[in-house]
Amino acid sequence: MRDELLGYLLNDLSAEQRSRVEARLESDPIWQHELNRLRQCMKAYEVDPEACPPEDLVNRTCSFVQKAVENVPDASTTPQVAPASLTESQDPSSSRRRWSRADIAVGGGIFLALVMLALPALGESREAARQLRCQNNLRDLGAALGDYAEQLGGQLPKIRPGENAGVFVIELADRGLLTRAELQELLVCPSTPLADDVFAGRVVMRVPTRDELATASETVRQQYRKRMSGSFAYRIGYVNAAGEYHRVKFDRSGRAPLLADAPSFSVAGFQSANHGGCGQNILYQDLSARYRRQCVSNDCEDHMFLNANDQHAPGRHRQDVVLLRSEVILVKHSAAHAGTK
Repeated sequence: MRDELLGYLLNDLSAEQRSRVEARLESDPIWQHELNRLRQCMKAYEVDPEACPPEDLVNRTCSFVQKAVENVPDASTTPQVAPASLTESQDPSSSRRRWSRADIAVGGGIFLALVMLALPALGESREAARQLRCQNNLRDLGAALGDYAEQLGGQLPKIRPGENAGVFVIELADRGLLTRAELQELLVCPSTPLADDVFAGRVVMRVPTRDELATASETVRQQYRKRMSGSFAYRIGYVNAAGEYHRVKFDRSGRAPLLADAPSFSVAGFQSANHGGCGQNILYQDLSARYRRQCVSNDCEDHMFLNANDQHAPGRHRQDVVLLRSEVILVKHSAAHAGTK
């Protein structure tokens, strides 16, 4: 499926193959979702055309070199210049290396070609470094959550009715497991627009106290809730059919997600917009961090950002794993919770 869709996007299919793919796209939502995801990935990894080497770079460089050589003055009509010597000379004038304009032009052209060829690789290396730093931030946060669980009988931070998912960072700060200054740095994934805003001074990350959150105006409270857990989503637990909230037990399992890059409503398939929108880092309870290009578990087809009711809300039962954006509020027991009895 993926090869056919890539060929379709790159206009590399025959008319018959293209018609077959278009017919499949009209009737199959899975193909539609995969096509949108591939478009997002291709768009995310587009590089500025001016930074990419043009297709005819080699031919143009060779042509440039040839022209430069042709413009070198004829040796029969030009005074000869002694070549630069590798040994010292008593004559000051003969010890200097002389570069002609042609030499400089040829060298500059070759250097420019090498730089342009290296730019895409440099971009990939920079993104790989950011992805690694994001994973390290998640591990530090996960280690603090593990210490919290040891203090609280194996339980992860509890979110009270009416509180948002990001309150877990207040718990870590109030118990002295991480300072607020440390949290402000760890909560920002470097491969996000949030990181750009923080670096430019347009956004100031701040972890409020519970009192500050409770007494703030509604506008400020909404800003706190949205930015409280920075770039990441947290698994707060589940609310059963009776409206009873159960928080997550910390058992150090390598299959139990704990934190992840927060999902975005603007990305097809409702996955993270971090790292170009093509995947997300996920931290598990054994503190292993993995980058996954899908947000659906292959073994159980469980969407890690949507519950059993296809809502970005707490899970509906123990096996319903959902990681929530910072601003998602734990709703009190209501008919909405009791509707699935």
